[in-house]
Amino acid sequence: MKNLARICAAAAVAVMVASPVTAQIEKEKSIFTATESIQVGSKVVPPGTYMIRVVPLSYNRNLVQVTSEDGSKIFASALATPHPKKDDEQIPSSRFVYYPTADGQVKALRTWFAPSTPYGQDIVYPKTRASELAIASKENVIAIPEETKEAEYKTVPYTTITREGSETAYTAPEPETKIAQVAPPARIDTAPVAPALPRTASDVPLVTLIGLASVGAAIALRRRQA
Repeated sequence: MKNLARICAAAAVAVMVASPVTAQIEKEKSIFTATESIQVGSKVVPPGTYMIRVVPLSYNRNLVQVTSEDGSKIFASALATPHPKKDDEQIPSSRFVYYPTADGQVKALRTWFAPSTPYGQDIVYPKTRASELAIASKENVIAIPEETKEAEYKTVPYTTITREGSETAYTAPEPETKIAQVAPPARIDTAPVAPALPRTASDVPLVTLIGLASVGAAIALRRRQA
């Protein structure tokens, strides 16, 4: 019985720990309709209705998948990094942000914002495509080597393609730090306060005295009645 109780307790703790994580993962998905072909990572997805979702891989590195509506077929898998949202940046209502492209070129997804989340997912592109997007958008684009296989996504090194098209080392964005708000000083009450009597370390002596007094009173009462 003791072993069964321990197993049940461990299972309950595991459920409580896993539930928030599972809930967060389930939230990071949505259904969308593409009216034209779009590029997500190294894949081009034709027009249609899809589900897009996040699959966590490791710290500061996720996998974004574009699948059929029911999730049974995967059309594109791309690495993504958390979008470093700034204090003055507004979450776009469209939830999908694309790189600017010339006429006739396939639109490339830059950032996807999942519903009800305060941040987005920046899509990582192969070096050649990342260089084209960086020069066209005048923005830095995170890149991975060409022909990187999905089995290597957890460990493949990132680089940064600058807006000029040059390649530099990738530096993960640091978490935003908020300046602590200093609370106003508490109001000091100047009214005199009666000094508190010192409290004894234990109530045992007091209880003992009360008990002895009760016994003495009972003995005295019996003597009077005799």
